Amino acid sequence: MSLEIGPYVVDVETGHVSKAGERVKWGIKAKQLFTLLLQNSPQTITKETILAEVWKGRVVTENSLYKTISKLRQELNPDGIEIESVFGEGYRIMATSAPIKQKKTGILVFKRFDVILAVGLLLVLSIVVYRWMSHNHLVSQMVALDKHLAVTKQAFISQIYRRNELGDLLSQRFELSPDDSWEKRFYLLYDEMNEQELFLCQQTRAYTEGPIFENNQAVLALLNNNPQMVSSLPLSQELISHLTLWLNKYERVFKDSKKMCLLYVGVEDGAKYPSDFDQQLKNWIENHQ
Repeated sequence: MSLEIGPYVVDVETGHVSKAGERVKWGIKAKQLFTLLLQNSPQTITKETILAEVWKGRVVTENSLYKTISKLRQELNPDGIEIESVFGEGYRIMATSAPIKQKKTGILVFKRFDVILAVGLLLVLSIVVYRWMSHNHLVSQMVALDKHLAVTKQAFISQIYRRNELGDLLSQRFELSPDDSWEKRFYLLYDEMNEQELFLCQQTRAYTEGPIFENNQAVLALLNNNPQMVSSLPLSQELISHLTLWLNKYERVFKDSKKMCLLYVGVEDGAKYPSDFDQQLKNWIENHQ
């Protein structure tokens, strides 16, 4: 049995994945995860189910899942295929640019009807339908943006608990300078951390590598690809600047430095997160749904 989505075809029996007739050069886990998501589409699969099915009971951290999801998104997004994070539920795969199939319903024959009037009515109807579809699309994009921000916020809050716990342990063994940022404290003390402290450091880092990175990337893509969203939300430009710097710092500094547990971009970088943006977005959704 084979499954298809966009240019991809999966042979379920052999586990082979091909794109436009050519075998993809993904890792085994990426292929297995892609197949599992496709078999259950459009249903959402929990993280627990994915870990059990793909990693077959091996003891791994959620960071392994986050990295595999991130790699798949890099491959699939250019082909109009999205792996969506559903807050509190898990992941699902969906095509965002699937062609619309149309059925022929017959031939409409005009008799004793003013052709010019008919064309005019069709033009007006087309404009109304276009505006309605554009509005609905914009609303759906705003709702998606709100969901991504909600996941990021929850991940950030959860990360703070781990950060503070690690900070408390380190303060019992070292004198922490109040002038140093959290990033700098953990970076300087990384080589002297004990097993418990390293465990907390890895947990703290997993939030950045997983949900925070994934959703920051998704938010920036939504804003950059939808000028109407930016014009509708005055604080969008500030958020774009903040996320652009954050993702640049992630790719050029954080990703290759295991000593970094955290990644912050704020006032000192001249691009703090616009705190009123979330409420501005919620107000827009309430007024336009």
